[in-house]
Amino acid sequence: MTERKILLIRLSSLGDTVLATSAVEALAAAFPGVKADILTKPGFTEVFAGNPAVGETIAWPENISAAGTAKLLAGKNYDFVVDLHANLRTRLLRLFLRGPRWSVYRKGAVRRRIALLLGTAKNLRESHVVDKYIAALAPLGVPAKRKLPRLYPGEDAPDAAAVTLCMLGWDGSSRIMALAPGARWPTKAWPEEKWTSLAKKASEGGFFILIVGGGEDEEPGKRILAASGAKGLVAAGKTAVLGTSALLGLSCVLVTNDSSPLHIATASGTPVVALFGPTVRNFGFFPLGERDEVVETSLECRPCSLHGARDCPRSHFRCMREITPEAVYEAALRAAKPEGEK
Repeated sequence: MTERKILLIRLSSLGDTVLATSAVEALAAAFPGVKADILTKPGFTEVFAGNPAVGETIAWPENISAAGTAKLLAGKNYDFVVDLHANLRTRLLRLFLRGPRWSVYRKGAVRRRIALLLGTAKNLRESHVVDKYIAALAPLGVPAKRKLPRLYPGEDAPDAAAVTLCMLGWDGSSRIMALAPGARWPTKAWPEEKWTSLAKKASEGGFFILIVGGGEDEEPGKRILAASGAKGLVAAGKTAVLGTSALLGLSCVLVTNDSSPLHIATASGTPVVALFGPTVRNFGFFPLGERDEVVETSLECRPCSLHGARDCPRSHFRCMREITPEAVYEAALRAAKPEGEK
């Protein structure tokens, strides 16, 4: 490919921006040396930090209009823009930014919503969103070959993370099981008492427990460790994306709800056990690693929403309550990196 200036757009959210790094990896594999610029919201620029295939990461604040952003971007003389978000805001940007060629990824959200309304969502066979992102690069000549998302916390990050963990109670040799008990929507969250039972069982099995997530997960994490008596620490709310990636890189497995830590772990090379309740893997956001597992029930009422909700539509929440700590622990043992593997 002759040298061209390329802009990739993914504005939010955390999990989706992490998954969008797969497009950066695919572009770099197809055209070594080519660097793409990124347009995202200010809160997600760190996702692309340190990536050798990224040129400039441009933050688009909410208070700046599409017209204003188009004026800024016009001065950068892009040849090609790939819209990996495909929402109203990026469509408006396309109206104002006329110079470059555009490619837009096929989201499939309307198809998923219709299937959910008709009760046929179980029959969906959506491509993974990573494959859809990479398909949007086809006009550039990028082959439709899956590339996993990847984060770049830095060469020294693993050693620094290990030192920090040792200072906070890790013995440096016990295998680390990371737990991510948080979720944006309550119906996607496995009950706290289940996490407590899992932490207790894993600790008895010799694992050091590392709880990751956002600031809102810090107090639940403390309660889980205290109630379980497990040896571990709560990193939730104490690290940003790349810091979490470095910690997960030291972990042999992550157990998580269907939430952003799932994708951070994939981008860090850490096996995942994902707990799916109101959502299903058919929607295209399932874990991608070779060792990864999904634990779920076979209830006829699943799926009941695209992204989760505040309350169970049938008021029983069986899809998450009936997932047992024993089943999750067994899945974690199967998924975990073999002892000694980095």
